Amino acid sequence: MKRRARLVSAVRTAMLRNKLFYSLKNRVTAVFLLSTLITFTLVSAASYYTIYSILYNKIEKNIQLTLDQVSKDTDSAMDNLLSVSNQLSYGGIVSNDLANFLSTDSYSSKRTHYDNINSYLNLIDYTNPTAGFHFYYRSDSKDILFGNGSLSRDFNLDGLPLLTEQTFFAFYGPHPSFAGGAGDLVLSMSRPVQIGSDINLKLYLESNTAVLPRILKTEQLGMRVSYALVSDGGQVVYSELPNAYPTGSIYDGKIKKAADSYLFGSESRYGWKLLAAFDKGAFNREIRDWAVRMALLGIALMLVSLLLGYLVWRAVYVPIRLFKREIGTLASSPFDTGSSERTNVAEFDKVLKEFHLMKERIQSLLVEVKQKENDKRQLEVDKLLSQINPHFLYNTLNTVQWIAKAEGQRTIVKLVAELTRLLRYNLGKEGSVVTVDREVSALKDYVSLQLVRNDHQFEVRYDVDEEAKDVAIPRFILQPLVENAITHGLTDGQGTIGVKVAKNGPSHVTVEVADDGAGLTVEQRLAILEQGPNGLAGNGLGIGLSYVNKMLEVHYGEGCTLSIDSSPETGTSYRFTIPNRKADDA
Repeated sequence: MKRRARLVSAVRTAMLRNKLFYSLKNRVTAVFLLSTLITFTLVSAASYYTIYSILYNKIEKNIQLTLDQVSKDTDSAMDNLLSVSNQLSYGGIVSNDLANFLSTDSYSSKRTHYDNINSYLNLIDYTNPTAGFHFYYRSDSKDILFGNGSLSRDFNLDGLPLLTEQTFFAFYGPHPSFAGGAGDLVLSMSRPVQIGSDINLKLYLESNTAVLPRILKTEQLGMRVSYALVSDGGQVVYSELPNAYPTGSIYDGKIKKAADSYLFGSESRYGWKLLAAFDKGAFNREIRDWAVRMALLGIALMLVSLLLGYLVWRAVYVPIRLFKREIGTLASSPFDTGSSERTNVAEFDKVLKEFHLMKERIQSLLVEVKQKENDKRQLEVDKLLSQINPHFLYNTLNTVQWIAKAEGQRTIVKLVAELTRLLRYNLGKEGSVVTVDREVSALKDYVSLQLVRNDHQFEVRYDVDEEAKDVAIPRFILQPLVENAITHGLTDGQGTIGVKVAKNGPSHVTVEVADDGAGLTVEQRLAILEQGPNGLAGNGLGIGLSYVNKMLEVHYGEGCTLSIDSSPETGTSYRFTIPNRKADDA
């Protein structure tokens, strides 16, 4: 009995489970609950297993990049000092004036050179705001010459921290400025001035007191930072880290570990090194803040997933429950008007009633509407064809008469032959669709006539893809575009018109007619594309392009239209794209 009871219970459980997931509502609910759980689990796992590797690496990389930038900024400040020192020590006006000032005994001459030197130094100070206190001094007597400030203490280079020493210059710092207080730290340099072998003169130059505070910031990336600078000889010359790197100690090339800081290093182009200690508490606090943000993001994703699941259920399940039976009937017999299905909801029942009436009208009017649309489009095309301005024909005949009087018969024969071919093509009955090759051939006859009319003032260039020559195209569709380019695109009838037919992928062909004239205004372009067949006939703009648009719509549907791009710099371009169909298949 117990085994039988267990079997019945198992069967009931299986049936209940099957029924539970058979419902769309239950399936949608289960899927979104599962997706929410998976999303939350993945986000939590990713946060737990990758936060230390990804976040630590990212923060360490940002710190290293920041430290490298500090080193580069310091190098840049030293480069600026070197550039200014070159202007003050090598050749040129100031060197000549210095040499003359130191060698002459004439008071007036000495005064002139003194004024020249001061003017030049003032110009250097004005054009180099990063440069600070500077002066010339004799290396033997330490006499100060031409300083732009006053010394606040005795001048002595021996007590300055030497960063790097090269052949012709030496850099010092950071150290208090000789013209400021103990808190005004600067970078400085010293170098000899070449003004003569018998004059032992040197230049001392400091950076502006605002330069170092901008570079060695006490806070970077939201963390407190302390610095130490090591000379190119390996000695610590400046240190805010007395425990790890005391001033005067020798740097062994290894980054030491500290209990409360993370230490990083960067090397300068000049050979000295920059060490920085970032507060470990701020470092770890950044990690914790990032972890909290990740946790909040995971919770937000879970809530958004639940909300989307509820919205999808409301948007899908409720309408399906109301309409599933009626939709099934409509799918099997779309024009069966005898259905009596109801939703028992007044609004939906009204919609269903109107839908049945619509089906009756569709069934009776479908063929009639289609036929009327075809007839209407054909009539509009015929009407446009009949309205094409005949002025071109009259002008051409007048040209023939003029040539007959002015030249021999050979030109007349050629002109009349081209005109005859063009008239036979435009007014013939060979169908509304021809090949691209046939259309371009007729266009060349038309252009030849226009060249004679316009005294060959313009040029037409053809670029027709060989693979596109057999593609079907509406007859008489290129001539209106070229005519509009000649009449309204070219400046004084002069310029170049390009006719290009090229494949646009495997299934389409793009046709473009472009001129290099002065372009069309926005009003002209809107008028061309929007006016009716009689809107712009007076000035020759509307009828031809309206015909082109209508022919494209008749043969390829409303999605195929003529586009016009125009600007004073590039001229006007007319472009449309048609399907890649052979003339025999059109």
